[in-house]
Amino acid sequence: MRILQYLIYSNILVSFSAGLLAYSCAVKLGNPHYIGIGFMVFFATLFIYNIQRILRSGEIKVKSSDRHHWLENHTFLIKTLAGIGIIGSIAIYFTVLGWNIDFWFLAFSAIIGVLYAMKIHPKSMALRDVPYAKIYLIAAQWALVSVYWPYMRIADSTDFPIGLGLSIFFFILAATVPFDIRDLVYDKKHKSTIPQIFGVKGSKGIALVFAGLSALSLYLFFPVVIHLWLFYLCYFVLGILIVGSQTTRHEMYFSGIIDGWIIVYALVIYFI
Repeated sequence: MRILQYLIYSNILVSFSAGLLAYSCAVKLGNPHYIGIGFMVFFATLFIYNIQRILRSGEIKVKSSDRHHWLENHTFLIKTLAGIGIIGSIAIYFTVLGWNIDFWFLAFSAIIGVLYAMKIHPKSMALRDVPYAKIYLIAAQWALVSVYWPYMRIADSTDFPIGLGLSIFFFILAATVPFDIRDLVYDKKHKSTIPQIFGVKGSKGIALVFAGLSALSLYLFFPVVIHLWLFYLCYFVLGILIVGSQTTRHEMYFSGIIDGWIIVYALVIYFI
């Protein structure tokens, strides 16, 4: 159990999910540096998610979940992993991938990731606190870094692989709605999250629609996926996880199982 806590609460699991997803997309898009891209996204996610935990550490004092207690007791580890993440991502970019105009895209993406949790001014809001915007920012970041970035390094134009990008966008939306259900007891009403507006049952229905749109987009982009059994298993289990989401669920259900299930989605893309 302690090992699982370290893997999940330190954001190593979600970083692996993000790295594998970017790796799989890079393979399918024909980027020859798919291994470097996968590792860089892993380290970048490790940095972004842990720096967000550091920036929001003050909130831990008024929350009492198992995750918050763990984070409060492992502050040094979180800071160390954030440092490893930024050093690792920069090192891989310059030594493995090499300089490209995409550097500015990645820098902007990193800034957005930091501002997601950081207030520029005491009276301002972090991006995660902007009404209606929270999960859409997360899903857009995942789609852009996993699809658009690997593509722009090899493409002669700025065309976007729309089907694959939309599939990831909607999948992450579907997987993130349960986290907003979890946070119902913490989030302030002005955030206007989907569960706050539509309730728990309504938000589950919306998440299932997102999952369906993700599956449809992936099918339209890769019709051959209809012959892959893992495709059906991926979305079937995601639907079960969405329906089973409750505010009383243990943190492992969300940060462990749901975040970890993104790995299966990444494998679907890889095996298409």
